[in-house]
Amino acid sequence: MTKTVEFFFDFMSPPSYLAWTQMPGIIARTGASVRYRPMYTIGLHDIVGNQSPIMVPNKGKWVRDDLQRYARGYGVTLNMNPHGLIRILPSSRAAALAEQEGDLEQLMAVVFPAMFVEGLNLSDIEVVGSLIERAGLDAKRYLDAIQTEEVKALLKNNTQEAADRGAFGAPTFFIGDTMHFGQDRLHFVEQDLAA
Repeated sequence: MTKTVEFFFDFMSPPSYLAWTQMPGIIARTGASVRYRPMYTIGLHDIVGNQSPIMVPNKGKWVRDDLQRYARGYGVTLNMNPHGLIRILPSSRAAALAEQEGDLEQLMAVVFPAMFVEGLNLSDIEVVGSLIERAGLDAKRYLDAIQTEEVKALLKNNTQEAADRGAFGAPTFFIGDTMHFGQDRLHFVEQDLAA
């Protein structure tokens, strides 16, 4: 029986991006499958009482340096987005809709590099629309849909589900009832999928 890893992520999260770059190799090596699950980490933090490591200056500096070490080790580019704290909700809601419609992987393939390689301003709704188009999706339909309560609820529900299952940040991985947190635990994810 093929195992599946559920990968809860946030487009604002550099560790989510790094984990996403490594997931195809893990899936190829283990024969497992992946189900990507967008969530809103700020909302998750509010639910569980956590905060981003960047809120602690010394920890934030260490984390940024550590993420670059991982990026070099993985052989991928990681540029911290120059636009600061981006209003990521439109992209996250678009991802929740894309998950429902089976188009999430093609959207992720555009949005993650836009955020962490190209350094685009995802707070700009026109940029978000152009990325949706670049993913081969109907930008107007998506931009209209992400303003609806129905689509907003999709992201809220994913975030609440992650919290209910024990998540406290991004990325979080579930293999059945086993949870792993952080892109630096991918070796454990791979071990569990291969077992």
